[in-house]
Amino acid sequence: MTASTTASGATKSAPAATSLASALSDLRRAALRYATAKASRKVEDWADDLNDFVASGGPTTQAVFEGLKAMLRGKNPVWAAIKGAWSGASPGLKLAVVLVMVLTVLLSPAVLLVLVLGLLVAALVAGIRAATR
Repeated sequence: MTASTTASGATKSAPAATSLASALSDLRRAALRYATAKASRKVEDWADDLNDFVASGGPTTQAVFEGLKAMLRGKNPVWAAIKGAWSGASPGLKLAVVLVMVLTVLLSPAVLLVLVLGLLVAALVAGIRAATR
C-alpha cells in the first residue's frame, strides 16, 4: 500500500506505516519533553523549599547546610560551616563573639605575663627547697 486515494480523489504518496511511525516518534518526543519539564519543575520546587528551610533556620542549620554544600563541591567543609554559622547568627550573638575576641586579644598579654611570673616563682621556690635539703 504505497498510495491511497482520499475522498476527494487526491493521491497520498506516503505509506501508512511511515506516517504512523513518524506520528509515534513525535508523540514519544513530546511525552519525553513533558516528563522532563515536569521533573525539572519538581526539582526546582524541592530546591526552593530547601533554601527556604535553610534561610529560616538558625546558625546551626546554616552551618550544616553550608558544610554539606562545600563537601559536595570538594572544598573545606569546616570553614564553610563556620561561615554559614556566622551568617545565620543573630546580631546580638555576633556582637558577643566580637567582644570576646577583642577582650581575648587585649587581655592575653596580661594573662601570659601572669603565667610566666607564676612559673618563675614556682621555679624559684623549687630551687630554694632543693638548696636547703
